[in-house]
Amino acid sequence: MSEKLQFRVSSGLKNIIGRELITDDFIAIFELVKNSFDAHASEVKIEFENITKPTGVIRITDNGKGMSYDDLIDKWLFVAYSAKKDGTEDIDYRSKIQSKIYYAGAKGIGRFSCDKLGSSLRLITTKDEDNAKTEQIDVDWTNFDQDSKEEFINVSVEHNTLEKNPSKYSTGTILEISDIREDSYWNTEKLLKLKRSLAKLINPFESNNKRKFEIEVIAKEFILHDEEQETDHLKINGLVTNPLLELLKEKTIKIYSKISEDGRTITTELFNNGIWLYKFTEENMEYNLLKNIIVELYYLNRSAKNNFTRLMGVRSGDYGSVFLYKNGIRIYPYGEPGEDPMSLDRRQQKRLGDYFGTSELIGRIEILGENDEFKETTSRGDGLIKNASYEQMYAYFIDKVVEKIESFYRNVFKYGIDIDDFDNTVDIEDRIIKLISNISTGDNILSTEFNSDLISNIATSQEENKSAKSLIKSIEKIANDTDNKDLFRKIRIVKDTLDDAIVIADLAEEEIKVKDKEIKEKDTQNLFLKSIRSQEFDDLVSLMHHTGIYAQTINSYLKNISLKLNRNIEITKNDLIDIIRVISFEANKILNISEFATKANFRLKTEDIEEDIVNYISEYITNILPTINDKTMSIRFNKNIDWTIKRKFKPIEINILIDNIVANARKAKSTELIINLDSSGRNIMLEFIDNGVGINPKNLKKVYDFGYTTTDGSGLGLYHINEIIKNNSGKISINNNINNKGITLKILI
Repeated sequence: MSEKLQFRVSSGLKNIIGRELITDDFIAIFELVKNSFDAHASEVKIEFENITKPTGVIRITDNGKGMSYDDLIDKWLFVAYSAKKDGTEDIDYRSKIQSKIYYAGAKGIGRFSCDKLGSSLRLITTKDEDNAKTEQIDVDWTNFDQDSKEEFINVSVEHNTLEKNPSKYSTGTILEISDIREDSYWNTEKLLKLKRSLAKLINPFESNNKRKFEIEVIAKEFILHDEEQETDHLKINGLVTNPLLELLKEKTIKIYSKISEDGRTITTELFNNGIWLYKFTEENMEYNLLKNIIVELYYLNRSAKNNFTRLMGVRSGDYGSVFLYKNGIRIYPYGEPGEDPMSLDRRQQKRLGDYFGTSELIGRIEILGENDEFKETTSRGDGLIKNASYEQMYAYFIDKVVEKIESFYRNVFKYGIDIDDFDNTVDIEDRIIKLISNISTGDNILSTEFNSDLISNIATSQEENKSAKSLIKSIEKIANDTDNKDLFRKIRIVKDTLDDAIVIADLAEEEIKVKDKEIKEKDTQNLFLKSIRSQEFDDLVSLMHHTGIYAQTINSYLKNISLKLNRNIEITKNDLIDIIRVISFEANKILNISEFATKANFRLKTEDIEEDIVNYISEYITNILPTINDKTMSIRFNKNIDWTIKRKFKPIEINILIDNIVANARKAKSTELIINLDSSGRNIMLEFIDNGVGINPKNLKKVYDFGYTTTDGSGLGLYHINEIIKNNSGKISINNNINNKGITLKILI
């Protein structure tokens, strides 16, 4: 004879679905704030009273829709039930809501965040309805911990109906958490970190969700602390704000990509320094599971990072990288400093300099609408469930967004032009137009638009006139493809200007030569070399050697071209373009160094600065070094030091030190160079390991001598490296590797 049996639920379930899933205090508060967001609150106040003591209280008050007695019984006290998930949460409230509802939480376990913060909870709530009553329940979470054999449903909570709502709001909910747990005490540092984290909880980027949602932190114990602070980001009390969006409009490259609501198209736009450049729309041929998704990324160069630190009070790397939001609410751990769920840093190591990592990119992935297949893991802080939709989203993020912004940077800025020079460099505009022309020929491209002002400066000089006609053909093709009448009009103006410029250039050629000769003679008279002081001699020799490295690179590329021509080896157009880019960049560096030839500039650019030397070295190796490295040698950089050392140093010396070591490794026929930045006691340790030909053991003591060389170089490289290290109170050692392949050069500063 069969019979039906039922599960019994232990009171210990409370910990399994509560404290053990809510991984820290911040996530606990985020869950409760998200519940206020889902309750359609426009204001949330998080109060801390006596929070440095066990008698402290955390109080979260909102002006949301609140709950009735029936809601408490049927929803709040119904463990793991989510009215948001089954669609009944706002069935009686939709007439008051202007837009469709999407919820930040739908697990039915967020209420147990209260238990994470303290062992006692008082909930007071008033529903947004006529003749509403104010309900109160008191929960002692320790009652669930006394005997795990006790059934969950047999542990009671107290209920009362109040005569008056103690809240400043007529509707909404108060969560008063007391008996703060020992591992949940709060201090100044923790409260500041909470406020900074709350600023990232609600999407600070441009969003489709325009509803008001203000979060205010109140901690009266810390008012005196706040009065001593000069900037808002160091104050605990006040509204949670985030100036990130305005800050990112300057000194950055921005890409904005969206998969349409029906999932059929992908639209991508590029911006530089806040200026819109172009947009193209293509068929979504690959990501059939995706729809209504936005990705917005910003590339930060060194100038942008410095600007970020100055205005935000924290370095961009410590703020976070690529955040993930679902309908305006953040999902953890995406974007957290030190976290890399999108594998950007691991990917960057494959092609240092060509791929962007978390230190260069900041932005968001936004999932909008239903998109129910994107679900958070049960354990808060572990991100989204890794299903087929997630895998497609990751592929779309890398292939259609990250690779696009990397390609734009490589083609437009990498070779010798800084992002900050955008407004003054016609060559950038030329490169962008050529890039757009290539994009518009794609098989899946449905439409292309671009900023027609980009062509306004074409044909402004004789040198540019030589290539302007071919460029105009590319623009005419784009105008035809997009039926852009304004673009056709500007093309006609450019053509007329070009013809006039060529005539003027021919007539003035001889006069220009004469003037150029006069200018050169005057410049020669002003060279500081004629009055150089003896103590500046070593710096000057180092400077000239540095210039020689760049000139040698140019010479190598020219020899390569000549060799191929003599042997009738085909040179493709792409090969030639790459070679020209490299030569152009090396020439620009030489021109930049030539600015040192006047006393004023020489002193200015070689004087000491006081900055974080660890960050400077890391930024130079990550952002600058790849641009002066050719493809014959791969460079891998490992940073294993996360503390700050602020000291005086000469930037030019650090640059020359690193460049010379890299140049020596290349001369030694190395195909791989590993650079490790680490600490050794109280010192910085910079280690270079190559796989070149090594050094004869008999000559290891001679390598620092002035003029000593084992290659066809000048022998100044290691001499100057040694001098620079001495000036910085450091030590250097060079040893052949155990396998006799290459050397290991260690520097202690």
